[in-house]
Amino acid sequence: MTTELTPWTKIAQPHADIADGSFDEGLFAADLGSVARGRGPADYVNPVQFCEKTYLTASLTDVLTRLSRRLSGDESAPSVHRLQTDFGGGKTHTLLSAYHLFRKPDDVAGTALARGLSEQLGGHAIPKATVAVLDGSDLPATPEQVDSDHRLYTLVGHLAWRLGGPTAYDRVAEADRARAGASTHELAELLSAYAPCLVLLDEMLVYLNNALAIETHEGSLAGTTLTIIKNLTQAAAQVPGVAVLATLTSSRMEDYADVSGTEMYERLSRVVGRSENIVTPVEGDDIFPILQRRLFAATGSEEHRRAVADAYGNHYDSLGDVLPSTFREQNYRDRIARAYPFHPELVDLCTHRWGSLSGFQRTRGALRILAHTVKALWRANHDAPLIHLGDLPLYDDAVRGEVLKFAGESYKSALNADIIRPDSKAPQEDQRRGGQAGQMRLATALATTAFANSFSADRVVGASAAQMMIGVTRPGVSRGVLDDVRDALEGALWYMRLEGGRYRFTTEPNLNKVIVEREAAVHGYDVDQRINDAMRKASPSGQGFRVIHNVAEPSALPDDGRLTLGILDPELRLGGDTDSEALEIASQILKTKGAGWRANLNAIVLVAADAHLMSAARSTARTLAAMQDLLGDRYRLARFNAEQKERLRKRASDSEERLPQQIVMAYRHLLALRDANGEGVKVDHSDLGPARMGSTITERVAAHLKDADRLISDQLAPAALLSQRFAVLPADQDAVELDRLLSYFSQYPRLPKLASEKVLSRALASGAESGQFALSSGTSWDAEDALIRFRESVSPDEIVFQPGTWLVRASAAQALLARRQPAGGPDDKETRGEPSGTQAPVVPSGSTPSLPASPTGSGGRAHGGGARGGGRSDHISAVTVSVRGVPGERMREVVKSAVLPLVGAAEVSVDLQIRASGGPQGVPRQTLDLVVKEALRQLGLTDFHVDEHDA
Repeated sequence: MTTELTPWTKIAQPHADIADGSFDEGLFAADLGSVARGRGPADYVNPVQFCEKTYLTASLTDVLTRLSRRLSGDESAPSVHRLQTDFGGGKTHTLLSAYHLFRKPDDVAGTALARGLSEQLGGHAIPKATVAVLDGSDLPATPEQVDSDHRLYTLVGHLAWRLGGPTAYDRVAEADRARAGASTHELAELLSAYAPCLVLLDEMLVYLNNALAIETHEGSLAGTTLTIIKNLTQAAAQVPGVAVLATLTSSRMEDYADVSGTEMYERLSRVVGRSENIVTPVEGDDIFPILQRRLFAATGSEEHRRAVADAYGNHYDSLGDVLPSTFREQNYRDRIARAYPFHPELVDLCTHRWGSLSGFQRTRGALRILAHTVKALWRANHDAPLIHLGDLPLYDDAVRGEVLKFAGESYKSALNADIIRPDSKAPQEDQRRGGQAGQMRLATALATTAFANSFSADRVVGASAAQMMIGVTRPGVSRGVLDDVRDALEGALWYMRLEGGRYRFTTEPNLNKVIVEREAAVHGYDVDQRINDAMRKASPSGQGFRVIHNVAEPSALPDDGRLTLGILDPELRLGGDTDSEALEIASQILKTKGAGWRANLNAIVLVAADAHLMSAARSTARTLAAMQDLLGDRYRLARFNAEQKERLRKRASDSEERLPQQIVMAYRHLLALRDANGEGVKVDHSDLGPARMGSTITERVAAHLKDADRLISDQLAPAALLSQRFAVLPADQDAVELDRLLSYFSQYPRLPKLASEKVLSRALASGAESGQFALSSGTSWDAEDALIRFRESVSPDEIVFQPGTWLVRASAAQALLARRQPAGGPDDKETRGEPSGTQAPVVPSGSTPSLPASPTGSGGRAHGGGARGGGRSDHISAVTVSVRGVPGERMREVVKSAVLPLVGAAEVSVDLQIRASGGPQGVPRQTLDLVVKEALRQLGLTDFHVDEHDA
């Protein structure tokens, strides 16, 4: 975790049976009739256990207080109470509370429930009463034999028997056997005999629907029963110390959708409604303490719960308008503290969104799901501060079973494909990401949030972007990470849809699965075609390179000396199982031209694809082919809505744009020949590294070679042509022909590659002008009629790379010029080798090559070397060059132009002084310590000193 908040598993303590999963499922399915008969879980049957685990909500306090007043003889207190609640809204728990408290108040006096009620009564004792339970789901409509001498026929018989056994029954026996019911007066006398008494009516609609089939003298037993209930409520109002607590139905009206059932419910409502006081047992956030009391032995201190609530509140504040203002109000912090360790959204989902679904019991269903949730997360040592909606463990059989009861078994496929299995899409996304997202299982949590919000009786289903975030986020989780994971799920899950700004699951596969299915039918040729199209976009000719694609054999690359970048066939990959094969073929291509050895070994560069990255590119190409195929399938396209069609077009467009960049990323293995220190050549393998967005393969190759001084596209120092490193002019030779010189750069891997011959032309022109060497044209460099260009301006455009043009050592050129110089002095044209009366010639195409003389004949300027006889030596014993004010961005150029030329001909040491000002922010100390100093040490340059100046 990236937050200091303590996990709830270290603070809260579930009840032992919840923690180990041994709890009885019946614990959350209380049945009043069964408890009255002594059957069911001990938590319901045992009065003390029940009262210890029951939380006294405001509504429960109200109804129990009113009943206490009535049973104590307060005639102003209501005599009849009707519990109005949704299915599973806490009505049975209210009935059981009244049953245990008033039946044996002394036995439960020490419990939290009894103490709380007594406090509400001003310290008075809870009244004891005779409690008669009439549970319609437990009462047979047919006669019930209760002992050897008594059989009960109607509700009157059951009421009397439960109030006082045989003695009480004898009062109504005749009317009961005749199925005639009882009058208000008769019932008032019966109740008076056993007052104070409490009559609990539950599930009466069940009994009435069963009674419809029983005929009596007055029609049906159902009609008689309605009369009995009406008379009972009226009689209770007449007798002090008598109260009736009733519920009408155990389910929704859709369970009684037939005419008779609906009519019976309406009649029963009217009968009870004449004297009822309506009570809602569980309202609002009353569910929070109920869940805590039922599921946990302890939930930590109020101080800790408040600290967690404040941390979440501050986190929500930091998200700003991403979340509705409701989540940033103080009231929501209070809700978090009250709901601990559950996040309020999880409880709201169970009790409100799911609570409105047919077949889901709001309180009971929530208790069952949350009990199994606590069990599963406790076993997993869940490390979050709260139990979020996204933490709902749908992988747990019991939790999933409860959800599928209302969602439907058809959602199993969606859960299996996207959420609950290790190979499901969301867990796979978590595993792929790793780090914080993987540890917190953010992808699975977001998918779970979307799935859970997909079910509601509301017309609008699904989770909004804010609901997705609130279902998962916690202190320490950034919005950017969540947005990134959520966006990834849109393109990965098979059953989640984004429609109208809401994420929801359906039983129909979404666009992702349709595309995957179509991918299986894509032919390999279609994938290759898209890879090749993208490859051409990713590697255009340029940077001095001719680019040839899909190179798989030596004959694919010409041996003409032209600088060539060969893009190896996508199947010849590195970083996988085919490394040795790919490297062997690459070596053959670099060294041979098919039938024989390649002459221009330095003109060829190869780049190979990374196996893993090319697989990803091929996957994109296959997906692109599938999407383009779908876009062309008008029959299948007609099954998509407008939003899906637009999303398909957008995804296809994005993939088409992304594929060339993936190709650039994949082709990162550079292969070229290098000199093996006089022992031939070897294949050099370099990794180009991660690609910059928008770059091309050609640009990356050129940049890498330039950084390694293996490609020159701009300035070549003239002195380098005479250096030992280049070795293009042997020590025993005074000149080399220019066409041969140019060919050396294509042939010998020890030399840098030239982006064009203009690079060499500029170097030659500059060297001739500066006097580092001379240029000559003629049948030989020292022929009588050879034209010598030395220490004079020469245009690069004048230089032609043909036989008969030469680079001549400066000393040799000076000697030649000295021999030609007549006694008349250096101003005579003959001294420069220029025939009298001639103009500077231009070398026409196809003519004998020559270098034109300077039009001025002035001999040009001298740069670092003088003419023979001028008193200056051709060589200097030592030189010190001081340059000040070099901008940082020009440093590389200075090293190449001023340092490297000297390195080739002398022992060079450089004393470097760097003055760096960091502006108002200063120079980052981390840069100085970890980058600059450490780099100098790794280079072996330990003789350095750093002066730091405070701002």
